[in-house]
Amino acid sequence: SGETPREPLALQETKLWGDMPDPKAIPTWSANQNGIAPAGAAAALPIDYRSMFTSDMFATMSDTCCRTIFFPPGHGVRLPLDFELDGPFAKRIRNFVANRNTLLFNGADSYTIEFMNRYFAYEIKQVPVISGFKRRESLMVLGDPSTASAIPSAYAVERRVGASYYGGLPDKIAPTEDMVSVDTLSLPGASIIIYNNWPRVPTGTPAFITRYCQIEDPYTEGGQPMKVEVLECPAAEGRGFPCSCGFIHFVGWDWLGSNNNVWDSSVLNGDDMSLFFSLGDTTKPKGATKSTTQRLAPEQIFQVNDQEDCSGPNCHF
Repeated sequence: SGETPREPLALQETKLWGDMPDPKAIPTWSANQNGIAPAGAAAALPIDYRSMFTSDMFATMSDTCCRTIFFPPGHGVRLPLDFELDGPFAKRIRNFVANRNTLLFNGADSYTIEFMNRYFAYEIKQVPVISGFKRRESLMVLGDPSTASAIPSAYAVERRVGASYYGGLPDKIAPTEDMVSVDTLSLPGASIIIYNNWPRVPTGTPAFITRYCQIEDPYTEGGQPMKVEVLECPAAEGRGFPCSCGFIHFVGWDWLGSNNNVWDSSVLNGDDMSLFFSLGDTTKPKGATKSTTQRLAPEQIFQVNDQEDCSGPNCHF
């Protein structure tokens, strides 16, 4: 016949919405892949990081629960280190962690250590990297009451079945030029050590997790929260002042898989968040794409919290 062949209805409807995206361009996880692409180095400016930490958005986040803020390599020099310790911005940083949230520093460096020491009253000391490191095996190390069993599942030993990679970290890691290690004896009590080079003295670790806890001021109604050492939380709770605690992860090298979905809470990229608060620099920083800033709109960030259940053991000390 002379009729022009008609396209299938489904295809006609598709064209009403314009060209469909290439399915291969949509990030899709597969067991035969190594997960999503690494996060890349930090791109925001120091003033952008300051704007993020002083924003109303972060103020709201510091009063809510169950999020992880991921900072990529290069974040250290961008972290603000001059907030007054009794001022509102330093308090928000402490409150964010204490309200059962997590800071995750990948590619952590000496500036990261300074940030942790300043705002969380730690006395962590950096030591030279003079050897490789092995996953923690010893149950007790002098001055460190953590145990190997306390290591979160996100740091599980890497597992491969044939050509498939299921994530995790190796049993041993070799030193790299940019690796940063700290003295395990300088860590606060109940820290979780992922790797160390024991029995070397000083014993160093390039990967650890600290806990930070607070209680409501027991002396003044409406007073400021007070820091409590983790090991003293049972005693505080016995007196009617329960601790509220969160975590700070320190990874002293570029762990390429750390931005994969291996964590127990909603993960936000702190560098992307800082780019969202960029103060009008007309030369867009490398990595600051339109889609990145749009998906980090404050209302979207807050909506994530509506689906979180903070009543379980993952949220409480």
